Amino acid sequence: MSSKRAFGAVLAAFCLFAAAPAHAEEWTKKSFLMPQGSFEITGDPARPAMMGVNLSRDRVAKPINLAPHFYWAATDDLSLGISHGTGLCFNDCRRVYDDVGFDMMYYLTGSDRFEIDLHAGAPINTFDPFMIGTRAGILGRVNLGSVTALVFDPSFYFGITNRRKGNRESLSLPIWFYFQATDVVVPFVGSGLHGPLDDFTDHFRMPLEGGMLFDVAKDVDVGFMFSFPHLVGPGSNVRERYTSFLGRFRF
Repeated sequence: MSSKRAFGAVLAAFCLFAAAPAHAEEWTKKSFLMPQGSFEITGDPARPAMMGVNLSRDRVAKPINLAPHFYWAATDDLSLGISHGTGLCFNDCRRVYDDVGFDMMYYLTGSDRFEIDLHAGAPINTFDPFMIGTRAGILGRVNLGSVTALVFDPSFYFGITNRRKGNRESLSLPIWFYFQATDVVVPFVGSGLHGPLDDFTDHFRMPLEGGMLFDVAKDVDVGFMFSFPHLVGPGSNVRERYTSFLGRFRF
């Protein structure tokens, strides 16, 4: 099956699934954490992109990445997981699989209007050369009124191995605004500031992304997103663009 046919099949299946009737829990009020013993397949907790497709000029579907996160709730306040940056890579890739990491979320404080969690991990960015580091930050949600939520996931990364090859400190400050348009439909927009601490002003970037999530059931959320990963910053361009499929499945 060609990459275009595979892309069409996934899109069709997603549309059929999203159209199914459901009794949903509002996304803007859901916790990032789960009841003890639960299991979750998702993407980044703040914005759960699981599959990305390159739409850049002359590079359509080159590559396609499948990067799920797997979380298990050790307690009501602690979730442990396996994370991916690019994950499995299909079509015109340097390697089929070249990163993995340990991830954890720990509840710090919250109420029915906000939630603040510790979000930390140890990602292996590449296997060859072997680049591992530690990442620590805060994952949070603040409800702004009855239909809007601000979600943020700032983090600091510290490189451990192969520092001379570029595995050094970096800062990531992403934010998203989610809008509970209906019980099921949740559009969102996001941006942020990312870059290495060394010569930050010469290498920072600001993305822009927007999409739609569907609360199709209490424990099932799916959606899509379009993004410009390097819209602002040195070397910025609009030719680099992606579409992503989002999902969160809890068991």
